Amino acid sequence: MPALQSGWVELAVLALVFVALQIWWLSAIARRRRLAQPLTEQEFRQVLERIWLKRSPTDRS
Repeated sequence: MPALQSGWVELAVLALVFVALQIWWLSAIARRRRLAQPLTEQEFRQVLERIWLKRSPTDRS
């Protein structure tokens, strides 16, 4: 009987790993889709302002 139980434990661990990988994969796809969406005009302006604030006049040597 212990051999049967250890087989079920291994199967359960494998199933949990598979489910965890599936969740990770689906969340990565959702994150990529969210990043691929076009920016609104306000978001685009904020991104440009952050870029230009990083480049101060003293950086242009």
